[in-house]
Amino acid sequence: MKTIVLTLLLLAGFAPFAQARTVTAKADGAWNDPATWNPGVPANGDLVMIPYGKTVNVTTNVQEKTWKMDIRIGGIMNFVGGGARLWFNSQSIIFVYTQGKINSNQNSQVIILGSTTVLDGTNSGITISGPSAAIAANTTPSLASSTGSATGFLPYSPSALPVKFIAFTAVRRNSDVLVQWSTAQEVDALSYEVELSTDGRNWSNLGTVNAAGNSSSTRSYSFTARSLPAGTLQFRVKQVDIDGKFTYTAIRTVKSGIDGSIQLSAVSGKLVASFGQEVKGATIRIMNLNGQVLQEQKLASAIGQVLLPASVKGYVVATVINDNEILASRQLVF
Repeated sequence: MKTIVLTLLLLAGFAPFAQARTVTAKADGAWNDPATWNPGVPANGDLVMIPYGKTVNVTTNVQEKTWKMDIRIGGIMNFVGGGARLWFNSQSIIFVYTQGKINSNQNSQVIILGSTTVLDGTNSGITISGPSAAIAANTTPSLASSTGSATGFLPYSPSALPVKFIAFTAVRRNSDVLVQWSTAQEVDALSYEVELSTDGRNWSNLGTVNAAGNSSSTRSYSFTARSLPAGTLQFRVKQVDIDGKFTYTAIRTVKSGIDGSIQLSAVSGKLVASFGQEVKGATIRIMNLNGQVLQEQKLASAIGQVLLPASVKGYVVATVINDNEILASRQLVF
C-alpha cells in the first residue's frame, strides 16, 4: 500500500510547494554554511536543489519542526558527526534522483518528517540511492525505534519530461548574435549552456544561464554572444538537469557572409528586405519574440528590394531563410 500511495502522488505530478525561492548548492560544503548555497542557507518553504557533482554535509542538528521543505538530491548528501539530523514538518518531501545519494554512518543521524523517522542511522552505515523519495505518509511512527532503517524512502519512476522547449532562435545584431529560447514546462532543470560551433563538429560553451528549476508556465531566456569569429556560426542550447542528465535543442545557423548582403528594416508598416545579391528559394518570415510564426512569404528569386506589408504590431523578429538556414535576421518594431 505504501508503494501505491507514493506512486499515485508522483504520477499526479507532485508539484513543488509555493516556495519562497529556489536554493541551489553552488559548491561542496556544510548545510548551514552560506557559501554552499545560492542565494543563501535553506529556509522555510524553499525548494532545495543539490545538483549532480555537488556534495552537501549535514554536520549539526537542523531541527526546524515547523518548516515545510522540498529537497531534491541529484548529488550527494552526507551526514557527518554525532547528532547530525534534519527535522522538518509532515508536509515536507525529499527526492533522491538516479545519480543522487544520502550517506549516514552513525546511530544518531536521522531524518524526521513530522513525527515520522524516514532515515534512522546506524554505525555500520546506510546509503540511500535513487530514484527514491520520502514523505511522512510513507512510514509509520514505529520506525523511529528501529535503528538502522531507511525504509521511509521508497522507489519511484519519474514520468514527466524535464523541459519542454517551445521556441529557439539565433538572431544577428550587428557583430553580436542574440540567442533566445522559451519553455512551456520545467521539472528540476538546473541550467542552460549556450554553445557555438564553426564547423558543425566541435562545440564550445559561450556561457550559462540559470533555469527556473520547476515551472508549468512559459519561461523565456536570452543570451547575447559577443566577439564572434567570422563565417558560418551554429548555435545550440544544452539543458542540464539537477541529476546531471542533459539534452540539446536543435541547431540554429547564422551566416555572416550572406547576412551582410541582406538588409531588413520596418518602414511605414512594411517589411523592407534589400538583397545585395540574388537569392533563390528564400522565405521571409516574421515571428514574435517567443518564436511563433506570425507571417511569411516565399520568394522564387530575390534581388534588390522586396516589400512585404506587415499585418502585425509591436516587436517582432524578421528572418530570411533558405534551405533551413538563416541568411539574415533582425529584431524590428511595427
